[in-house]
Amino acid sequence: HESTMRLIYFDIPGKAEAIRLCAAVAGVPLEDVRVTREEFAEMKAKGELPYGQVPALDVGEGKFLAQSSAILRYVGTIGGLHPASDPLAAARIDAIVAEEEDMFCGISVSRYGPRFGFEFTGREDYRAQVRKLLNDEVLPRHLRFLETLLADSATGWLANTERPSIADFVFVPRLQWLVSGANDGIDVDLLTKFPRVAGLVEKLMGLKEVVAYYATKGK
Repeated sequence: HESTMRLIYFDIPGKAEAIRLCAAVAGVPLEDVRVTREEFAEMKAKGELPYGQVPALDVGEGKFLAQSSAILRYVGTIGGLHPASDPLAAARIDAIVAEEEDMFCGISVSRYGPRFGFEFTGREDYRAQVRKLLNDEVLPRHLRFLETLLADSATGWLANTERPSIADFVFVPRLQWLVSGANDGIDVDLLTKFPRVAGLVEKLMGLKEVVAYYATKGK
């Protein structure tokens, strides 16, 4: 790559943290561009962003790649953390990435209702019911899947890979956010019943490249 790729997102972990951490661990040079809401609106108005969304990856020559999972897969592939030469191994990892989308779908809809065609304004009691079901039934069901994957993994990574895969990078920041207190009705102790999942978070956060990344970025 002649020039360093630029990752464009807001100054929050959100949908970009998996990409930032993957690039740090894989040693992929990535300029971490953090835009304000105003700058984002300007880029969107100019039609610079595919789908009018961030994260977006500026790969040079005015070309942008959109959708966080596609960007993550690309960065992981060029950094040697996604097995480009083994389609089945790559598909197994991609399946776990798809599981993250399934697991967090309900939270996203309950948080950003109008974006998905749901209006929760004035129906907070209904949103609370949704969150209770997510907390008590839906999320634990998905966390059990992860716990099983980790029980079957000899390496402690979700896809039983030697080094962390994009599945680990996508899940860990999302799990941290899930139980951060930012989501009403979601128990901050939710992961305590899933010790292997909690261990995965610690394992990824303990990687020397991740520790160094947060030391320079500020958490």
